[in-house]
Amino acid sequence: MRKPSENYREIVIARNGGESEESPEKKSSKSPKGMNKAIHPPIETHWHLPQEKKPCSSPSSGFKSILKYPLKVRDSVKKIKRSRSMQLVLEGVHDPKDEQIVESFRELLFLEGGVLAQNYDYHTLLRFLRMTDFDLLKAKTMLSNYLQWRQDFGVDTIQKEFKFDELAEVKKRYPHGFHGVDKYGRPVYIERIGMVDMNELLQITTIERLVKNHIAEQEKTLSLRFPTCSIAAKKHIASTTSILDVKGVGMSNFSKPARHLFMEVLKIDSNYYPEVYAIFFSVDYSDML
Repeated sequence: MRKPSENYREIVIARNGGESEESPEKKSSKSPKGMNKAIHPPIETHWHLPQEKKPCSSPSSGFKSILKYPLKVRDSVKKIKRSRSMQLVLEGVHDPKDEQIVESFRELLFLEGGVLAQNYDYHTLLRFLRMTDFDLLKAKTMLSNYLQWRQDFGVDTIQKEFKFDELAEVKKRYPHGFHGVDKYGRPVYIERIGMVDMNELLQITTIERLVKNHIAEQEKTLSLRFPTCSIAAKKHIASTTSILDVKGVGMSNFSKPARHLFMEVLKIDSNYYPEVYAIFFSVDYSDML
């Protein structure tokens, strides 16, 4: 049996990147259908918080000017500065080329009735554009399908009302969850698929509820985890790092229910949450060789 030289494998699903790395130029890779899929720079590359320019003035003059204002006014000025900085962190700095094509996308959506453009922000539109290699018509179709899926599946209701009370028991048979951040500030998701016991798992929950919980977690990532990580890192964070621990994976992990769950989650993530995953790591895969 051949032994690998290292015990982990890095699989780039979206685009890896960080402050210390240069943005790679666009490359292309062939999909199974023979279509060329461009590999774009990291989604956060152009979204770092810029340095605030400090006015050139002496310390004494600045101090005297501040003292001229009443205390309440000074507090309000500080709050405004903090709120502006926070907005820059959460919004990020837009790349001019991306911003131009996003605006073109908005115009196209408004011509179609305006419903799609009104419901989604800059970053959501950019995700779908990147997923379709900036093809406006394909991105419009994907976004329209996404909106219809949210309505049909009741995603807003799931986000507000769904309670996964069996989570603690599920994690005993399916260890997974978020744990800290990587060196770029992205949330880290860890899944130990080699320890999944599908038979016991389906005795305490169902495939449908597992899928609903996955959707609820994706919504939580977009609405809570990314903003929280952005504030902590003081730059815009819009993707996750995922670690799949496949130690112990065997044929029992590829049962029909397991395959069904995997395909459902994969379809949802690919079609409705594009560009959320920055990078995948597969670790301890030597047992599979």
